[in-house]
Amino acid sequence: MNGAIIIFHRNHGGRQEFLIVQNAKTGNISFVGGGRETGETLEETAQREVKEELGLSPTQYALVPTDVAHEFIFGSKKSERTGQKGSYAVFLANADSLSDISHTGDLTSIAWKSKEDVLKELSFEELKDVFVEAIKHIRDIHI
Repeated sequence: MNGAIIIFHRNHGGRQEFLIVQNAKTGNISFVGGGRETGETLEETAQREVKEELGLSPTQYALVPTDVAHEFIFGSKKSERTGQKGSYAVFLANADSLSDISHTGDLTSIAWKSKEDVLKELSFEELKDVFVEAIKHIRDIHI
């Protein structure tokens, strides 16, 4: 695995919602995440990416690893990686106790969406299958 994706979820007014983000460089709509740096564990990668993109420290949420991986080929929007294979571990993070989440300059925007809306808005088809598989690991989910 050479990176991590973090799917934040919350129960808001009886409705399950998921946090999607828009990358400022590429414009892609996805989840918080990115590549692993030398010497990092996947959990450390996930925590760093959450800090970089949302400004949250690891004490504000709990990462839950899944057995799901997002495997893909980098597209042309990241020219230094175009055509290379990528494999990102998928983590879940419950945001029920977070009152307000903002974003840093790495992102253009963030939004809480229903499962159906996430599936409509994600930029990558293969990520839709990863999302559906990963959220099966959420306990007591109501969607």
